Amino acid sequence: MSELIEVPSADGIAEAYALAQRWLPAFLAGHRADDDVYAEDVATWHNTSETVSKIQQTPSRTRANAAGADLRVENPRIKVFDGGWVLQATTVGTTADGDPVRIPNCLVVTVENGRIARFEEYADSRAVEVLFG
Repeated sequence: MSELIEVPSADGIAEAYALAQRWLPAFLAGHRADDDVYAEDVATWHNTSETVSKIQQTPSRTRANAAGADLRVENPRIKVFDGGWVLQATTVGTTADGDPVRIPNCLVVTVENGRIARFEEYADSRAVEVLFG
């Protein structure tokens, strides 16, 4: 049973913590962090579509806001672990059509070789429909 449980290292936790500190301000502002924060082939898996996609230069929240939505992240909480972190937050605001948006979500971030290698985003599929149909 013990082989199923990873033993964290202090160095791994410190590395993930430092990277989270660099990434979080950009994420909260709706921007992509500096390129050196991300692995070359960083991708995102979404539970709503069960697909993996290469992340774009501009976060989806920023693209939605550029199209007329007004979205922001509220109540962000991060728990760091050896190899990444978990972010719990709620995306709130309005769509371009003025419809209210409230999407509780959880983002699991995997760090490899000092860079973000993968995002796994879990969100209420019904709540996401307001934005993405």
